[in-house]
Amino acid sequence: MSNPQVLIHCLGTGLEDEVRAAVKSLSDMRPVLHVREDLRGTIADARDYQPGVILLEIGNDFELLKTLVDESIAAAPDAIIVGVYSADRLPDSHNESATMMRALRLGVEDFIRRPVAVTELQQILQRHLAPRRRHRAQTGRTIAFCSNKGGVGKSTAAVNVATELASRHPGRVALIDASLQMGVCAAQLNLRPEITLTDAWQQRERLDERLLEELMTHHESGLHVLAAPTNAIEATEFDDAFLSRVLLLARRAYDYVIVDTFPLLDRSVMAILDLSDRAIVVVENVVPTLQTVRGYFDLLAEVEFPEAQQKVLLNRYTTRSGGPGVSEVARYLDREIDYVLPFDRSILLAANTGKPFVSSASRWNRSAKAIRNMADEIETLATSPEEASAGEQGTNHSQLRSSPRLSVAGNLEGGSA
Repeated sequence: MSNPQVLIHCLGTGLEDEVRAAVKSLSDMRPVLHVREDLRGTIADARDYQPGVILLEIGNDFELLKTLVDESIAAAPDAIIVGVYSADRLPDSHNESATMMRALRLGVEDFIRRPVAVTELQQILQRHLAPRRRHRAQTGRTIAFCSNKGGVGKSTAAVNVATELASRHPGRVALIDASLQMGVCAAQLNLRPEITLTDAWQQRERLDERLLEELMTHHESGLHVLAAPTNAIEATEFDDAFLSRVLLLARRAYDYVIVDTFPLLDRSVMAILDLSDRAIVVVENVVPTLQTVRGYFDLLAEVEFPEAQQKVLLNRYTTRSGGPGVSEVARYLDREIDYVLPFDRSILLAANTGKPFVSSASRWNRSAKAIRNMADEIETLATSPEEASAGEQGTNHSQLRSSPRLSVAGNLEGGSA
């Protein structure tokens, strides 16, 4: 399933409702819609989100349409401009043919007639986004580490996976610390960056791939890091459009983009998920944490983030303190546990000293092997979201639904690290 960015400029005639209704019935893609009714907002979104398709509602004002087309092309040169019109709302002096010809001369490349039909919208998106799907293999794979609870080792996991990937692909891996209020990635890498996301925000009007690379702090492993703001107050100015812009540019500049997120499902995290090929949800086998995470999965379902693009990392796994085993966690979460990272005091020590654990761990260390296996799988992600979805949707969760309760006494899965 693909996640194309689609920008809609409406004239307040109900077009947004029609498109959203049609999108719900699409079978092979999950467009991310951005809707505007003002010229300035439409152009700003075109620049920030770089949509694959821009839907412009055609009304009586062709001067406005010309401005919209010209400014949209300037802001998002790769976007396809599609005119949307209603035959009964055309100017008296124009029939459909005359309207389309005039719009074509202004730069509109294709048309949809209202009311918007599912099949027509699907054909438009398939026709114009097919070249972008082929290009998708040349853009970086984006992996978001997320949770709705702090202190579960999410940042540590993101840092170690990113470091392992960077050791294999020096200079081709970016780590973006989007945990805006409590970013710790730089500290865990013993970096003291002079440049952070705040600098990217201050230069957002001229931000491009080259400038983004210049804002990165380089780690000895070959990893490029865009650190979180040093002052949490600075981050309050950031919006979801800015973070989307950063990720879009990072995906073009790097082969792999690892994103550490804030432990909350807000607009910023949702913007990150919209542009992620995979979300790794980090949990611990502690009952209160698992209860919280079950609600997080419900929220992901509500915002329609595909289950096929979610993976579960059971972090710091140990049963020595009476915690539930892997199978019990799976039954309670009603999810397969995709990765198990055993508890290892060396990981905590490495995080405190700013030396990524995976860089010095032996090849036989169980925790290091788990991190390397995660990096292996990221490397072999399907080159298109459609292939990834097709490969993962075959997972059978029926056996995991047999027990809605989690036993905290059982130690069915042996041993800690």
